[in-house]
Amino acid sequence: MNHADQAVRHLVHIRSMILRLERLLHDDDTGEASPVTSPDYWRSRITVLLATNLLPALEAKARVLLARLDTLSAASHSRTQQHPHWTSKYRSTSLGAG
Repeated sequence: MNHADQAVRHLVHIRSMILRLERLLHDDDTGEASPVTSPDYWRSRITVLLATNLLPALEAKARVLLARLDTLSAASHSRTQQHPHWTSKYRSTSLGAG
């Protein structure tokens, strides 16, 4: 499998996880606090991919995913402000992260 194929697989996986996080946020379900429920975790994975000199089309897809994570983080932060009873654990590691 070449580099481009691996990058596509990673981006597809990351995209599916972002969809899941968006669904959880939409349903107002922060789920269990873990690294993979943090938009920052997925942002760092995309950043690593971008550092590998992706093909332009794949780089564009990666940047779209980063924008979605920014939107997700902003929405999460807004919800955290609306739900101050969420624990600091949620605010720092999960969908409640700001």
